[in-house]
Amino acid sequence: MRFLFKDPSQTLFSNYTQKFKISFLSMGFLCALAPSSHAKLTKDLSAITPVPSTNAATDTTTLNKSSNVSILDIQRYTGSLLSPSGAVTQAGALMMEPYFQSTISRGGYLNNGRVRSNKYRTDSADSFLLIKYGVTNNLSVQITPQVNYYWNGRTTSSTVHFSDLPVELQYRWIDQNNKKYIPSFTTYLGMIFPTGDYTNLGRALDAAGSGSYALRFGVQSQAAYDINNHALRVRLWGVARKPLTSADIRGISNYGTDIGYRGNAKSGLYGNWGFSLEYGITKEWVLAFDFQYDWAKGTRMRGAYTNGPFERYVSAASHDIQIAPAIEYNWTPTIGAIVGAALTIDGHNTNDFVQPQFAINFAF
Repeated sequence: MRFLFKDPSQTLFSNYTQKFKISFLSMGFLCALAPSSHAKLTKDLSAITPVPSTNAATDTTTLNKSSNVSILDIQRYTGSLLSPSGAVTQAGALMMEPYFQSTISRGGYLNNGRVRSNKYRTDSADSFLLIKYGVTNNLSVQITPQVNYYWNGRTTSSTVHFSDLPVELQYRWIDQNNKKYIPSFTTYLGMIFPTGDYTNLGRALDAAGSGSYALRFGVQSQAAYDINNHALRVRLWGVARKPLTSADIRGISNYGTDIGYRGNAKSGLYGNWGFSLEYGITKEWVLAFDFQYDWAKGTRMRGAYTNGPFERYVSAASHDIQIAPAIEYNWTPTIGAIVGAALTIDGHNTNDFVQPQFAINFAF
């Protein structure tokens, strides 16, 4: 999963265009070539499905080729840093995963893709709690409350602020099947509720929301493969967010306006697509890697400053590419941790940043 934390002087809706189709093509290609697949779903949800009882064959970190227990049946995961997970596999299962991260700005990508180093770059400390509950064996509901705090060389946020609140339903249409090489397939549908401060602010760094309701939708697929007696899990996803309402703006706002401004803003469609790889070194230790392409259409602005001319314009579209290497350690099938960092390697009209982070995954 992933949340992008941008400079508050820009809209939160930076970072699914035609690129969305690529995720579907990649999904089919990878799954067709795969020699084996994994039955458990996780990101954030690894191991809700019970594993085989511990015995001499399943408790060893490396299995002998002669063993009739597959490494895919006992491998433990926490889930990569950026990838979304599928629906939980059991009704009544509860997963909680607190994330802690810091966004360190390195400047901003210009329209031509070059990076400009700003004198006062905005950094942040952010935390969110991913909570997922299995309503049925295929349907889950997920809620992700989030708080953040910003600072730069001149000022800071006045306090810690709650951001907008995403609520999402996830339905798994296809279960993974190891023997038939069938990957899972989950769809997402939900809403982002505008609970964060965004207008009439005391200072720009107090911005934490968008001021508009947004529809969330997307797809995710995953499978795991036995590579030389080591498990390799692959995830593919594509998600988008469609703002449904405009935001009334007064004075200092999340949309870059200042004192004396009155108007409204409506952000365009935005989202991301990507893939993740998780390679089991042992049953407990896993190397993880994410590739993510974020995109956003421009924001429509209408309004004026006191005694100024009425303005109507659409801000420029933006994109960035992130990679996120990480390492996981899973004490049990239901408790694990991940540590790593996401960083941008390309983009335009958006921030250039490094985002160290860690998370702990609990399944009940």
